[in-house]
Amino acid sequence: MKTMKRLRQIRILVVLCVLFASMIGYVLAARVSGATLAATEPQWVAPSVMALKRVSEVTGHQTQPVYLSNLNCNLETYHTPTDSATQTGCFSEASYGQIDVDSTMVIFDGTDEAVPLLPNNPRQILMPWTKAENMVTLDTAPTGGSFINMYKNPLAVMQTVRNIFGQVTAKQLTAAPDIAFRGPTGAPLLINGQSVSFSDNGSWMVIEVLGGSFERVNLGTLERTPFAPTYSRAGSPALDASSVTVSRDGRFVTIENTYASEFKVYDLDHCNGPLCNSYNYWPFVQQHVTGLRYLSHVRFVSAGLISFDVASSIDGQSGTYEIAPTNAIRSLIQYLGLGDSYSAGEGAFDYLAGTDTSTDTCHLSSHSYPLLLTHDLFNAAGGHSVACSGATIHDIGDTDDRYRGQVKGVVDWQQLSQSQPALLASILTNYLPGYVAQQRFVTQYQPEIITLGTGGNDMGFGDILQECIAYHPTLHNGTNTCYATYEDRQELLGSISRLSPRLRSLYGEMKRLSPVSIVYVVGYPQITVDTGSCGLNVHLNASELEFVQELVIELNRAVSNAASDAGVQYVDVSQALAGHRLCEAASSSIAVNGLTAGKDSGVGGIAIFGTESYHPNMLGQQLIEQAVLRQTNNLHNGVTKTIPPKTSPSPVFTNYPKTGRPISQVTKGTTITNKHTRSGQTIPVTVDTKRHGLLPNGHYTAHIDGPGGTVIGQLAGGVGLITIPDAPPGLHTVVITGSDQIDQHVAIVQPIVIDPPSDNQVVHGACPLVADSGVDQDHDGIDDACDPIIGAGPTDTSSGGPTIVTPPAASVTAVITPSNLVGSVAALQPGNGADLQSFSTFRVQSATALPNVASLQKPAITRTQASPAQLDASASAPLQQIAYVNPPGGPRGRTRQYQRLPVIPWLLWLAIAMLAAAVYRLSQAWLAKRVKQYQVYTN
Repeated sequence: MKTMKRLRQIRILVVLCVLFASMIGYVLAARVSGATLAATEPQWVAPSVMALKRVSEVTGHQTQPVYLSNLNCNLETYHTPTDSATQTGCFSEASYGQIDVDSTMVIFDGTDEAVPLLPNNPRQILMPWTKAENMVTLDTAPTGGSFINMYKNPLAVMQTVRNIFGQVTAKQLTAAPDIAFRGPTGAPLLINGQSVSFSDNGSWMVIEVLGGSFERVNLGTLERTPFAPTYSRAGSPALDASSVTVSRDGRFVTIENTYASEFKVYDLDHCNGPLCNSYNYWPFVQQHVTGLRYLSHVRFVSAGLISFDVASSIDGQSGTYEIAPTNAIRSLIQYLGLGDSYSAGEGAFDYLAGTDTSTDTCHLSSHSYPLLLTHDLFNAAGGHSVACSGATIHDIGDTDDRYRGQVKGVVDWQQLSQSQPALLASILTNYLPGYVAQQRFVTQYQPEIITLGTGGNDMGFGDILQECIAYHPTLHNGTNTCYATYEDRQELLGSISRLSPRLRSLYGEMKRLSPVSIVYVVGYPQITVDTGSCGLNVHLNASELEFVQELVIELNRAVSNAASDAGVQYVDVSQALAGHRLCEAASSSIAVNGLTAGKDSGVGGIAIFGTESYHPNMLGQQLIEQAVLRQTNNLHNGVTKTIPPKTSPSPVFTNYPKTGRPISQVTKGTTITNKHTRSGQTIPVTVDTKRHGLLPNGHYTAHIDGPGGTVIGQLAGGVGLITIPDAPPGLHTVVITGSDQIDQHVAIVQPIVIDPPSDNQVVHGACPLVADSGVDQDHDGIDDACDPIIGAGPTDTSSGGPTIVTPPAASVTAVITPSNLVGSVAALQPGNGADLQSFSTFRVQSATALPNVASLQKPAITRTQASPAQLDASASAPLQQIAYVNPPGGPRGRTRQYQRLPVIPWLLWLAIAMLAAAVYRLSQAWLAKRVKQYQVYTN
């Protein structure tokens, strides 16, 4: 009996060990599965299987120059300072602007006109170095081929050329390049200019040395690595052109040469002398594409995926294809939401944990329309959102490895990749917004469907509203109306018109990064009407309400035009909130927040009020989702419409008094060390001269409150000091004025807040920008002047009076729950024990008066479930299990906690089960043997 008891104990111990091992395997497998793309090494030069997929019937020839066909470029429409006629060119990016290598036209950042960039000598061909300030040049040789050279800082040697009227007609390079590439003997290096290529991040270049080999160039060290034989010879009357692309890490290079019928991928980590291992994919492509004529526009989509264009003599065979050394090419997730605060759901509250902190204000709400679409059409593994409040075009589409993200204190992509790979894997696996550019998730997961909403932050829509909220009487308009001059409003129109090319480039980049994706560009909803009764939290007069509506129309027109030009679908949600907008609906069904109390790091980088102000709330996000579903046939290629061009200027922008001052190119982006300051303080100011198209050594003037305001400082080379004058406390603007590279008048605007002279002096109570109204209709403890939603007064008094929780004096915080909203809120009013700083920490956990969403009818939704293959492919996507901390819908119920559980493919479960069974059987056999030995021993 004692022996049998010991055996049972051993069996139980073995079973527990097996279960523990299974759990460890589960966790490790989940981590491996979650980082599949990041950890899997593509077997390009030794593929056991291969996959080819046509992802589009349309080729991408319009996205490459005629001569230097290995460069990426974007179609841009432009005019010159001396000619208003529009022209079109294909421009490649540099850090200071865009250059059309076929025509040498340059568009500097911050400008909307182009001028020729004249070379230093007639044989010089200018080649923008992707993402860099440097420039590569090719000097054609009389014997064929080109000599390759480099400018370290071309802006420093650009001279302005003017006509007899003083107009800028061109830019001239006045010096020879700084670096000349040379061969082993010291002679200038002769290359095939047609085969030069850069990596997307600008870190690597590939050149074809005539009579030598293909070489990879490290653009940080200029170290050259030969890896493949050349196709061209010096003196050839027609040099063979190759389509060349290099991966972002420089490891893989693809060379396609139609004349040689070769489409090879080289692995530069595995080389034998000057030649590296390669595999020729041409026979595989030829086998699957009938009538193959040639390939072009070869590009790395990711380290394990290459796209290219195919020209075929057979109808239905040409198009854009993808190839990979895997058994299939498929999207790893079904849906991904990208965008700014309107896509993140800022204003709907209930933010996902970690997105509402002092360092991370992405404010991604569980009520945001992308996550509502995920819930209604996909599942937690198939749909995600990485939208982030405050995101600009730069934050969404930046491909530079030096991009640092929106979350404070995070290193750039390159440093994450090299020194913190575990953190990077967690960011990508868990879809954490704000840490990396949103396009990284597109490249990583190749989603079937993308929704993208951006542009408002780039035109400064939030800053415009902030300016309209503030008190701003002018000599030209006695009604305290913002932007009250003709010049003010024309400058805003100009900033919107300059937005279209940048949006078009972004949409084109999304298509290039994920050719398989269907891209829906979502516009902006109208949030106000200029008729009706406005609540105390609106703070816009009738003229300003009409002005805001016209701005939204113009912004949507720019987005629509850019989407049409880029070949993506525009979704018009401008009327999504109709019947529920500010000044239109009863407070119980309002879909937009008014001015919201708070101290967030808000619009313009100034912590002055809640960034939820004038954003759709939970009801608004539901209405936007419904509009998206209706127009896109539940994201199944529904018919979308384009906003027609305007026939005449709106009187909202023209019928205002003229001051006679020049109309400037208005942009944002001044760096001021301390955006909260006081009268008399001197603070440093920095302007990125390249980003704004300024002269590198130009002199600029700083004003306060408009281009014609008081001069407060001078800047040289983008750096200077400003002294804050004696001005009333509150919101103001610093404006840097001067001329840009092509003599356009510029105004770079940065909001600041002038604080009271003493910390003990309070200008406003609960509302930093406006005076308190003294009214609290819904008794939620927030003055109606800055209450996001002014609900109905409470009716349930059964629970007694309010319970005020008062922490230590250093941090006075009021916590109110639904059961104690009734009664006096005097303890919360400023001047009665709570100063402005402590009042900013006030939060209402939930409110009694919620938007009436139950009566809204949702459109018929066809719920799409992922196939087993799709579920297997999306195994790296974590399932989000969301548990409420607060009842949903509370206007200040900010954070909802959620838990991330990995999804394990069924094959992995089967493997774990088989392993457990095998261990169990082995343990049984071992135990049986031990029992037999024990019986023999005892006998």
